[in-house]
Amino acid sequence: MSQDKHAFVEETAFLEEARSKIEVVGLSPEAWREAYAKVIDNYERLLKVVEVLTHQATQLENKLEKARAQLELQKKALSTEVEGLEKQIQIQQKEVHKKAQERDILYDRMGKTRMMLIVVFAVLLVVVSFMVYYLFVDTARMIELVKQIHGIETK
Repeated sequence: MSQDKHAFVEETAFLEEARSKIEVVGLSPEAWREAYAKVIDNYERLLKVVEVLTHQATQLENKLEKARAQLELQKKALSTEVEGLEKQIQIQQKEVHKKAQERDILYDRMGKTRMMLIVVFAVLLVVVSFMVYYLFVDTARMIELVKQIHGIETK
């Protein structure tokens, strides 16, 4: 408020002078005319200052309103972008979860296949072992077994 008074020093001095003249009794009509003319001049100057200040305030208010509107648009755009990114993250999370499930299923299948291969290998090993035994160790018994399988009698 002290800056406002400081900005209107001349006007404040004029106001004090006008108050002191009003208190003087017996001013001539010419003195009243001069005082009145000064009042009109000062009022005209103040009106111009007020018009300039009002115009500047209006311009500043318009700039502020434009800035607010621009910020609001940017806020909405940012909000939309954030929502889009959140949806993208959710989609990617679902894809990662799906791939993890597929990986787990694949690992499970690989484990079952591995076990099946081990069993098949063990069976083959047993069969080959019996064949090796009968071919190289007990050949007579193998011939006897083959004859029995084919229905050939032996005595």
